[in-house]
Amino acid sequence: MKASATEVLYDSIYSSKNIKSIVLTSRNMNNFYISDSFHEIREKAIAENGLDQDITLRNPIVSNVFFDNSGSNNGPYFLYFLPVRSILEGYSEKKNIALCTVVVNLKSFTGELNTGISNDGITALIFEDKIINSSREVNEVERSILLNAKEGRGKANVNGEKFLTSSVSVPEFGWRFVSLTTRHSLIGDLIPIRSIGIFIILAAGLLLFFQMQLVLRSVTNPIDQIISDMRNLTLRKDGVRVSIPKTVELARLAEDINDMLERIEISQKEIRKSQQNLYQSMIAQQKAELLSYRSQINPHFLFNTLECVRSMAQAYGVRCIEDICTSMASMFRYSVSSGTIVTLQDEIKHTCDYMKVMSQRFPGKYTIKLDIQPEAMNHPIHAMFLQPIVENSIKHGFAEKMPPCIIRISGRLQKDGSLLLNIADNGAGISDEELKKINNVNQPIDDSTSHGKTNIGLYNIQQRLKNSFGDQYRFEVRSVKGYYTKVVICIPKALTMLSPNFTPPAC
Repeated sequence: MKASATEVLYDSIYSSKNIKSIVLTSRNMNNFYISDSFHEIREKAIAENGLDQDITLRNPIVSNVFFDNSGSNNGPYFLYFLPVRSILEGYSEKKNIALCTVVVNLKSFTGELNTGISNDGITALIFEDKIINSSREVNEVERSILLNAKEGRGKANVNGEKFLTSSVSVPEFGWRFVSLTTRHSLIGDLIPIRSIGIFIILAAGLLLFFQMQLVLRSVTNPIDQIISDMRNLTLRKDGVRVSIPKTVELARLAEDINDMLERIEISQKEIRKSQQNLYQSMIAQQKAELLSYRSQINPHFLFNTLECVRSMAQAYGVRCIEDICTSMASMFRYSVSSGTIVTLQDEIKHTCDYMKVMSQRFPGKYTIKLDIQPEAMNHPIHAMFLQPIVENSIKHGFAEKMPPCIIRISGRLQKDGSLLLNIADNGAGISDEELKKINNVNQPIDDSTSHGKTNIGLYNIQQRLKNSFGDQYRFEVRSVKGYYTKVVICIPKALTMLSPNFTPPAC
């Protein structure tokens, strides 16, 4: 790599008039360079910065100013040290593998100095009480003033002539930039400015009358326009606004009026939306009442029929039919007689009755595991809440799966009193596209589509949560195709808690 490295050094040195030498020093103190004509000052700067024994360096540093007395061009110079890191694996980023030393010509680096204040001003670069570079040649008086100038702005008086100075230090380099100019030169430059100021004052006096007329018109005309727009406003049309005049103060008034109109329109839209939601809720309530009336048609006949079948199964010793009838009667009684809000304990029992029926139909295939915190069993939830989720797992998650088919229900009370439920199965899982549709509570369900037929129960649960808690609930379905499906539900803390006495159901 020596040829390539030499080419890089050539390009770096000869492409910049400021850089005089570049030397790379390895950790075993071997040097690589094109020309090391500044060997003496380089070694001195390395020793002053403690790099002669260990080249470890975290951040680049700048040396003091040096003069090379061995050649015709004796400086001044300063040296720039920076660490060379390795990009290969196995090397520590805290230690550099080499040290790069760059010798820079200070006069070329600082360029042509200029005060920018007056023609006879001077700007000088001072290092260790020596003038390293200046914008022009200085005499003894100017040299004395520059070297003795204080930090910041200052004044000097030599033989009756007054000077103004400005000094700025660069502590990282030990440099000091000092500007010097005479007070007379500054005042002389202000004379044309004074004449221009007098002319401007006279011109302003001549134009004052016309400006007053324009100001009066610029105020009265926009006010008349705002009054006209306000008279033409109507709240029955959206998007009607007051014209914005060019006058700043009146423009702010018009903008405030438009903001007020915007808020009124937003409020009206929210009211219309609330009315629409209320209307939909009333329709949903009417549908629920109709379904309730349908479900209450002669319930005693169905109860008595199931009880009759159960008694016959008991008499003939058919235990499986007896268990199914018992569970079916309990489920039917719960769906008809329970209120809208029940406890988690009631929902768990209803779900277990459903699992008993399914276990009789498919012996040994399904297993339900409960991990419910005792304090959570009393938390109020909607009736018919868990069973549709479990039924969805059996119908779709376990449709083509061989045993074991496991459903796990866990429930915990959060610190804020909300109920966190997790219903998970080891079924077939759901695709990512279908999962996005399920988790989108605002997407309408079409019963004629596969999506509607598959997830109508989950959609109804989300809608019931949304109607009851707004945006304060959480409903999320997580799944990996071919592995599992998990429903996460967080129900906010209810205002009224029920009796704490409960008995966990046995499934």
